[in-house]
Amino acid sequence: MSKIIEKIEFIYQFLNKPKTVGSITPSSGHLTKKILSFVDFTKEGLVLLEYGPGTGPFTSEIIKHLKPTDQLIVIELNPKFAADLNEKFKDYKNVKIHEDCVANTKKILDKEGIKQVDYIISGIPFSSLPKDVTQDILINTKSIMCNTTLFLTFQYSKFKKESFEKYFEIIDVKFVFRNIPSAFVFCMKKLVRN
Repeated sequence: MSKIIEKIEFIYQFLNKPKTVGSITPSSGHLTKKILSFVDFTKEGLVLLEYGPGTGPFTSEIIKHLKPTDQLIVIELNPKFAADLNEKFKDYKNVKIHEDCVANTKKILDKEGIKQVDYIISGIPFSSLPKDVTQDILINTKSIMCNTTLFLTFQYSKFKKESFEKYFEIIDVKFVFRNIPSAFVFCMKKLVRN
């Protein structure tokens, strides 16, 4: 799929389903690099989980760094995006695309035989989701994390920062100006209360 066709498809999906597609354009290369700057690809046997990849800008970049021992599990709710991703990445044995809701992440990981996730990368537009849906996703995300797992997400505002802080310790926040719209990258780990 060419970049122009990909952008047209993204705009169409945004107009058709604005609550699940958070932006009118795919994430920029600058945003992708900023998110992935938190990932240590030198570790053997990495397990990465990606929520809501859309047309797959993060997925494409992650795959460039994957070693044969690494695994990438991708969960995309939009049927059109999921079908396109399946076609685009069908030749990668260590990449699994699931057309599903992230509320079912635990079941998906069990099905794939995965016990521990190193990184969770999210493209979910939390600001446009109902509060209860956001809460459900964050609770489910925390439940699959161990103390070393990093949860990486980007948002177009800091509106959901307080929601994140209920479940995670925010380690770092980076601002990415060169994206449409500009975005904040949150790097978080599981909040462990005494």
